[in-house]
Amino acid sequence: MLKQLDRTGLSHWLLGFGAFLTLTISAIILLVVVSYPDPGMYWNSIAFTAISSFFLIFYLAMGRGWHSDLLQFLSFDRSLEQEIAVIEPGNRMIMVELLVAAVCVYVNLQVNDGFNIWHSNLLFCGIVFFYSIQWLLIVFSIDVILRQLVCLARIVERIRIDLLNAEFYSSLANVMVRHVGLYIFGLCILSVSYIVFTEGALGAGEMMLLMMPWYLPGLIIIILYLIPFSRFKARMHSRKILELNSINAALSGNFRALENSLLKGEDHPSKIDLLIYRDRITAIKEWPFTDRIRALVLFGILPPLTWVIAAVIEILIEGAI
Repeated sequence: MLKQLDRTGLSHWLLGFGAFLTLTISAIILLVVVSYPDPGMYWNSIAFTAISSFFLIFYLAMGRGWHSDLLQFLSFDRSLEQEIAVIEPGNRMIMVELLVAAVCVYVNLQVNDGFNIWHSNLLFCGIVFFYSIQWLLIVFSIDVILRQLVCLARIVERIRIDLLNAEFYSSLANVMVRHVGLYIFGLCILSVSYIVFTEGALGAGEMMLLMMPWYLPGLIIIILYLIPFSRFKARMHSRKILELNSINAALSGNFRALENSLLKGEDHPSKIDLLIYRDRITAIKEWPFTDRIRALVLFGILPPLTWVIAAVIEILIEGAI
């Protein structure tokens, strides 16, 4: 079904909004049909379907974006073809993921005490259906993230280093920037949903603790992206040092050193040309996300940091009172 949605070619935002409307209308109709007595459950169903729809958006956005990134990588370095096979899950892995989602649904049903799932058999079946959709999307989203991390780690080990086309390597950071943007959007959805679930009875500090199982894994994933990026930085740094050593040797009069550089074949370049070339090599960014750091700071760090600071201030005030 997810493949069919992807093949429609529609924007992941549009598909997510369509899923939200469809699931919300279905949930409300179900509650009306079974005559569920608690009117607050109607608001809870909207919050629940919003979370499920977000994970659909996340899954499609991360999957489609990574596919586009892979095409860029292959156009730059055809030797990477064998490194991208890990992105396709096998049938056995899909069965395992379905089993994990089923276990999560079962546990969710056992620990849930927010409403009476045995109000009617129809309500119970509907709740199982909605839980199944949510947990399938969550498990598939986790699978996509982990596979992209593994694939990225393999790519940064094998991708060729071309100092004359260093601007290309910023595309390696697309997956992390994409994840951060969706992560912030998801935090907004979760915050609003939990306010609805708790009817606004919890403070910021209590909300942070309650939502920790949702936002903490996302932060850990962002940190994990630094592992392959640090390996790429080491490769880029090493290549720059070799090139700069050759240039400095040529500036000292040893033009034979250029045989080991990208200037191989150049017939005694002038000192000015060598100085300009050295400045260009020195200016090459070693971290692939350096050019995107401003967007990461503005949209990936400041919003959650502001939220954390607000929660800490509230906790301190409550403690003082």
